[in-house]
Amino acid sequence: MRKFGAILLVIFCLAILVISYSSWKDKIGTAAEKPLETTKAAEAKQETDVPEKQVTSLTKKGLESLAAGMNEETRLILLDKFDNGERVQLLIVGSNATDSGEPGYAELLTKKLDQAYKGFIETTILSFNGTSEGFMNEETDLSVGYDIVLMEPFTLKNNGVVQIEAEREHVLEFLSQVRSSESSAALILHPPQPIYGAQFYIEQVKALEYFAAQQNFGYINHWPAWPATTDAALKDFLTDDGLPNTEGAEIWAQELSNYFITE
Repeated sequence: MRKFGAILLVIFCLAILVISYSSWKDKIGTAAEKPLETTKAAEAKQETDVPEKQVTSLTKKGLESLAAGMNEETRLILLDKFDNGERVQLLIVGSNATDSGEPGYAELLTKKLDQAYKGFIETTILSFNGTSEGFMNEETDLSVGYDIVLMEPFTLKNNGVVQIEAEREHVLEFLSQVRSSESSAALILHPPQPIYGAQFYIEQVKALEYFAAQQNFGYINHWPAWPATTDAALKDFLTDDGLPNTEGAEIWAQELSNYFITE
């Protein structure tokens, strides 16, 4: 009888241990899950409660002053982005003249913009050594959603190869592609570098300025800052291949920055 009672006691104790162990496992499992849920909730709450991060130390008054010389469309894009706490995405696109020089005008302009706008404008540089037709046959990733496009539309590369009307179509097609990612994107055009002894090329550049005015695009005419195409001094700002050297790139960049940065 005592042996039977001892067996029952052992069984009872084992049952208690099993139940206690199961209960302990359940508590451990619950405790392990709760911190994860709490962390997620805390992160979600933090994202909701914390005010939108300031993307630049630039003030709105400072921005309005800097952007005073831009066309209305571009200026409003900057102000709207500032109000929404977002950075402006700028795409600089053009021929291989873009990065000719040490450094090229695009890199120089990027540095000037970054310094003046305190990181508010983020710049991407895209250069292509060919005609506008060749450029349009290339695949360009525009998924970033560029707010402003500063474009040198391959006018010199097109000289004698691509007609003016076709160049205009390429510009409009590229802008359409840009706007498929950012519908309110603004386009600013500027001509390539001047070259010594230019003839028909001058008419192409005049046509580009007229086209920009017709389409209400921004336009930056940097040619007056260079020596005239009939002046041999122009060669001092160009390489033997007719591309801007370092001095030529500096002239070009300064004229572009004058448009974006009102001193």
